[in-house]
Amino acid sequence: MNIIPISLRFNNRQQNGLNNNSYADFRLIKPQYKNQLTQDTVSFTATSKAISDTLFKKFENQVPELQPIGEVFLDVTAAVARALKEDGIYFVREMFESSAVKKADSKLSKILRKKTFEDRDAIRTTIFSKNPYDLPVLFNKLIPEYKKRGYQIAPISSSIGDLMERGYVPVEEEIVISKFFDIEHTKESHNKYFRELKKRGYDYDEAKKLLAYYLREAKRIPSKDEFIEIVKSLKKDTSDIDIRLKLNKSSTTDIPEEYKYSLGKPQKSGYEDIQIRFIRDVDKDNPKPIYHELLIQFGPTYNRNARKEHSMVYEPLRLFDELSIPFDKPAKGKVSFKEDPEKGVEKFISDIKNMFRTKVSKVLIDNGKNEDYYKNIDDNDEIFFTPVEIEKFERKFKNIKGFMREYYEREKNRATISSIATDQIDKNLSEDLRTINKILRLLKQTINTINHEHGLKDNG
Repeated sequence: MNIIPISLRFNNRQQNGLNNNSYADFRLIKPQYKNQLTQDTVSFTATSKAISDTLFKKFENQVPELQPIGEVFLDVTAAVARALKEDGIYFVREMFESSAVKKADSKLSKILRKKTFEDRDAIRTTIFSKNPYDLPVLFNKLIPEYKKRGYQIAPISSSIGDLMERGYVPVEEEIVISKFFDIEHTKESHNKYFRELKKRGYDYDEAKKLLAYYLREAKRIPSKDEFIEIVKSLKKDTSDIDIRLKLNKSSTTDIPEEYKYSLGKPQKSGYEDIQIRFIRDVDKDNPKPIYHELLIQFGPTYNRNARKEHSMVYEPLRLFDELSIPFDKPAKGKVSFKEDPEKGVEKFISDIKNMFRTKVSKVLIDNGKNEDYYKNIDDNDEIFFTPVEIEKFERKFKNIKGFMREYYEREKNRATISSIATDQIDKNLSEDLRTINKILRLLKQTINTINHEHGLKDNG
C-alpha cells in the first residue's frame, strides 16, 4: 500500500481574484466568522440576531417532539449493552437521561459555528467499552445489534479533503492518484480521469467546476499540484462513523471495506472516541431524517473528564476562531511581527493553545483513560499553574492585544478613503478585543478552578 503525501487545503473557494491568472489568487481557505472590510459595505448584525432568536424558538419547540424518540434510543442502547455485556460494553443510563435530546442553545451554537443547518446529532447518547480498540466487537457485534433493532448507519458525502482533515490518508489504489503524476495535463485527459473516478463511485461535480475555472477563466491547463487540489474536492458517500483512536497498524488490517474511510485520529488534546450516526430504518427514504449520535468511550471517568475539558479548555479556545484577523495569508518569508502584526497575534494564540492543551486537556484525558481503561490511578498526573506560568499567560494576552491594535491601525491606513470602511475597522477591533477579553476571563476561571481543586487535594 503506497501512501501518497498530499498537503491539505480547505475546501471553500475564495471568491476574490477569479479573473487573475495566478493560482495564488485561487486558494482554498478556511471561512472566517467576520470578514475584514477595506471598502464600503453594509452590516446586517441586527437581522442576524433576529434570525438567531427565531431559530432558537424553533429548536425549543422541537424538543417535546424529539423527547420520546430520544427515550427510545436510550432504551435500545441499554438493550444493546445488556446483549454485549460479556464483550465489555456497558451503559450508565442516568448519566445521559437529561441530555438525550440536544438543547436548543447547543444546536444554535453549532449551526453558527459550522454554518450549516444540517443537524446530525439531534438525538445522542454515550455507551462505554472496556476496550474500544477491539474493532471486531464494533463491526461484528455492536453495529449489528443496532441494526437488529431498526437502526442503520447514516450515509454522509465527504470530500477527499474533508476525510484528510479528520485524519484519513488517501492510498494509491483508492483514488488512482498515480495516474495524475504521469498523465498529459490536457482537458481531454482530465475528463477521462474524472470518468474513471465516476465508475468508482465518486461525485466529481465540484472538481469539474474548479477545473472549468482554469479552462475558462484562467485560460490554461492546471499544473500537477493544482490538479491534486482539484481532486481533493471529489466526494464519496461513506458511512458516518469516525474512529478517533490511537490505533496500531495491525488493528486496522481487518476493517470491512464499507468502513475503511472511517479511520480518523485523536483530537489535539489526545481525546479519543468512536462516533457513529444512525438513522431509523423508517427514515431511510426521508430527505431529512432524525440523526442519532452514539459515542463510544472508555468509561464514566473518561466521560466526566472529557466534558470538563470541553467546558474549561475547548470552548474558550474555540472563541479564537471568531476573530476577524485573517491567519491564512501566505507567508512572505522571514518577517518581523512589526511588519506582520497578525503573525504576532497568531503566534501568541498558538502559545496559549499549546499551554492549555498540554497542561490541562492532555492530563484530564490521560487521567480518565488511566482510571477506566488501564485501571491504574497511581499514574494520574496533577494539574496546577505556578505563579510564573500565570504571569507568562497574562503577558501573552497583553502581546496579543498590542499586535491586534497594530494590525488594525495598519489596515485603517490601507483602507479605501471612506468613513464607513474605517468605522467598520474600528468596530472589528472593538469586537476582537471584546472576544480576547472574554477568552482571557474564561481561561482565568479555568486556572482558578484547577488551582483551587489542587489545593483541596493537598489539604485533604
